[in-house]
Amino acid sequence: MADSSLAISRRTLLGGLSAAALAGTARAQSVLATDPAASFQAPKLDDTVAGDFQRLVIARWGDGVLPNAPPFDPDPLTPLEAGTQFPYDATITALINPPPAQDGIPRLVMVLANPDAPARMVFPGGIDQPAVAGRLQGATVLNLQYLSGRWMTVDGGYQSRRLTDGTLCQISGPVAAAIGSTVQGVLAPQAGCTTPWGTALLAEGDPAPWLARLASTDYGYADPADGPRFGWVAEFNPLDPSSFPVKHTGLGRLPRAGIAVTTTPDGRAVVFMSQDAPAGFLFRFISAAPATDGSAFEAGTLSVAQINGSDITWVDLGSDIPSLAATINAAANAGGSPFDGPGGIAIVPGNSGLYLACGGNPARDSADALNPRTGDDNGHILLFTPPNGDVTAPHFAGNLALVAGNPANAPLAQYTAGSTAWLKNPRTLNLDPLGQLWIGTDQKGHVSDTADGLFIMQTNGPSRFLLSPAYLAPIGAAIGGAAFDMLTRTIFSVARHPGATPQASFDHPATRWPTLLPNMPPQTTVIGLVQQ
Repeated sequence: MADSSLAISRRTLLGGLSAAALAGTARAQSVLATDPAASFQAPKLDDTVAGDFQRLVIARWGDGVLPNAPPFDPDPLTPLEAGTQFPYDATITALINPPPAQDGIPRLVMVLANPDAPARMVFPGGIDQPAVAGRLQGATVLNLQYLSGRWMTVDGGYQSRRLTDGTLCQISGPVAAAIGSTVQGVLAPQAGCTTPWGTALLAEGDPAPWLARLASTDYGYADPADGPRFGWVAEFNPLDPSSFPVKHTGLGRLPRAGIAVTTTPDGRAVVFMSQDAPAGFLFRFISAAPATDGSAFEAGTLSVAQINGSDITWVDLGSDIPSLAATINAAANAGGSPFDGPGGIAIVPGNSGLYLACGGNPARDSADALNPRTGDDNGHILLFTPPNGDVTAPHFAGNLALVAGNPANAPLAQYTAGSTAWLKNPRTLNLDPLGQLWIGTDQKGHVSDTADGLFIMQTNGPSRFLLSPAYLAPIGAAIGGAAFDMLTRTIFSVARHPGATPQASFDHPATRWPTLLPNMPPQTTVIGLVQQ
């Protein structure tokens, strides 16, 4: 059951946490230190739900995805289970409305990236089984239906599928001629999004650990020629279960933490991407052709952000094979500026703004306007403003929307006055149809004075950037994004890898949420938050 200790009004004042002046922030810290609400964010064995939400379980690790999925038995986990059940780890990347069915039942198709399957948390005794682990990572497509007043999964739904290390993919774009036109496997996708034309993108992370881990399997991952075929952005149609993922080399090769797509008034695709690294770059791709002709990612201009004061300038990279195949090196050589743990990206409707989550970088030794603290492991959120909504412009204005951390002890932490929560390590960003920014945090399992959670930031009105809590995950868990169905007032999210603190294991997790049963492991869980 969810802990109800967060059942307080969002209007409860934690203190006047002002983003305007350090004097105001210092005063807010002293108020917060004596406020009884200051302890509600502490990590717990259970999850915590804000007072005006009801939490539902949608899917958990081990639930069936395909019709031939056997019952969940994690000891031992088999390749059949791993390839047909909901995986160990997940983050929401897309939520798509399929064409209406004749029976009139509302339905949704959800796409989730499955980034990881750590041996210590997945297998008894931490003894790795690479052939099983490769099937646990990749991506999952779920069919959802709305019955009896709530969303639930459809067992063996038409679009339901798993993309794993065994999935055949096509390779397209400028680098395909050099590395080959096909490859088996989607490896370590960390993020994704929906395109304006209805497909889904999966942004692969760093493939090196997975290539080493899978080298002993039967799929040829020990072949050095396979390495350059991973680390790309894959596109597929979630509504067509027979569609092949296509890896687009025109978007560059790099481990990504965030990706978002929009279009220009003349129909070109514009993609923003963040590098998954403590000091990572921010990239932009502008397609040469209209997005609707099927070749949006085949050719275009790839550029990296360079910080100039509080603004950024986009510096073009080459479209040659070395630049696309070694994009990080190209960005560094072009003078790109690193951001502190860049992650999730959210584009404001109408292209009037671009939010970027920065999770923090303890190794930073020199601050600037967009990376405001040295040695910081709390993070911040940036808002970039393209001139007149032109996302192809060479310069964007930038400013700090939030500087994360506990105001009682984090230097320069900044929140709008009246905020009823604080956060650490923002990772995912999603804008709802009302314009509210939903922020998911990820401390990578580390235990601090706050649980990871899902928070709501106002982006307009007199209390711009006001922060309030929606949901706190159990100890060791992170948040895997958010998606919205406004007709049913449901916010979907994921509590990722509960119990996975740095010292935890399959045999000794920090919690066994959501069942809390002694014979069950903790399970990543897709949740629905229903507004009451």
